[in-house]
Amino acid sequence: MPRVTASKRHLLWILPLLAALGFGGWWLFLRTEGPRVEALRPVRRPMVQTIVTSGRVVQRRQSKLGAMVAGTVAEVRVDDGDRVEAEALLVRLADEDALANLAEAEASVSEAEARLARVQSFGRRMAEQTLRQASIEAKQAEIEFRRQQALSGTGAVSELSFERARRDRDQARSRRISASLEVAAAAPKGSDMAVAAAALSRAEARLSAAQVALEQTRIRAPLPGVVLKRHVERGEVVQPGEPLVTFAGDGPLQVRIQPDESNLALLRVDQRALVSSEAFPEQRLEASVSRIAPSVDPLRGTVEVDLDIDDESDLRPDMTMTVEIEVGRTESALVLPSWAIHDLGSDTPWVLVVEEGEAQRRDVELGLEGDDAVEIIAGLAEDERVVSPSLPIEEGDPVRMRKPESD
Repeated sequence: MPRVTASKRHLLWILPLLAALGFGGWWLFLRTEGPRVEALRPVRRPMVQTIVTSGRVVQRRQSKLGAMVAGTVAEVRVDDGDRVEAEALLVRLADEDALANLAEAEASVSEAEARLARVQSFGRRMAEQTLRQASIEAKQAEIEFRRQQALSGTGAVSELSFERARRDRDQARSRRISASLEVAAAAPKGSDMAVAAAALSRAEARLSAAQVALEQTRIRAPLPGVVLKRHVERGEVVQPGEPLVTFAGDGPLQVRIQPDESNLALLRVDQRALVSSEAFPEQRLEASVSRIAPSVDPLRGTVEVDLDIDDESDLRPDMTMTVEIEVGRTESALVLPSWAIHDLGSDTPWVLVVEEGEAQRRDVELGLEGDDAVEIIAGLAEDERVVSPSLPIEEGDPVRMRKPESD
């Protein structure tokens, strides 16, 4: 076995010592001077923020037509895709009771009209004739009473005959007064005319109600258009308000979207947009925001937005559409990659900047947000450098920069 010399033994323990000293020196250097890192440099460039969502093509006059009364479907006259004119009958509910009530109301009107006509013509003539006859009888009774009164003074007639003449005169007077009242009642503004006219008005009101009740069993097209979907079949029992037909009136098409309510502050009427359909994805059509709903859906937390389309020639109702709305644009924005921002979605976003050889926290104010970049409005200068969040560096750590990189 070879012998180990003293110089070799010294070398065996000196080398590890030198390695430990070198490592310790390197560690101390890193602690005091910091690692050399690649810092990000914010750049200025045009910036556009968009909202991308999906929606459907709708008719501006699209609606769901339903019945106002409960009933059984007796007839469905249309099918999906049928074009109809205004007032065309689409669905009819069972209407036997409504037809019977209508016939009864029509008969009541005819009866009331006949009664009024009788009062206006025959009734008035009869009253006038009765008055003339009563006047004649009253005059004759008055003459007979005076004759009996004169004879009574001479004793030529009995007291009984005189009293009978008085009674006949009084009764004739009463009949004449009654006939006069009948003539007055039969006059154009008399009570009989008023009663007959009121009866006719009541009958006509019942007729109108019966006509309305019958019409409520019929679902008609409110204007010319297309039946998009029929929801019922013959024999089904429906309730008031239940949709029976989805109808689209003639008119321009729109795209309807329902973005999250968090986007509400970014949306404005007349904002430009690009839309494309799944059927024709290569066609990107110009559109603009025309309506933003005044309320938010409480269940889904979305807001309904309609867009007018410049060219709708290839579109059909209910097509699925991809919509990209431009909600912000600037030609000179100070931009960083989105991943370089700490707490991006919070109220206090921040970055680590290299300042005098140390990593320092800097709160920033954000502006427009793109797909992978964000605008810095305040808190960061264009000549400052940002430390990548992926590096194991915390606030206060010493750092040295390599050559800066842009996004």
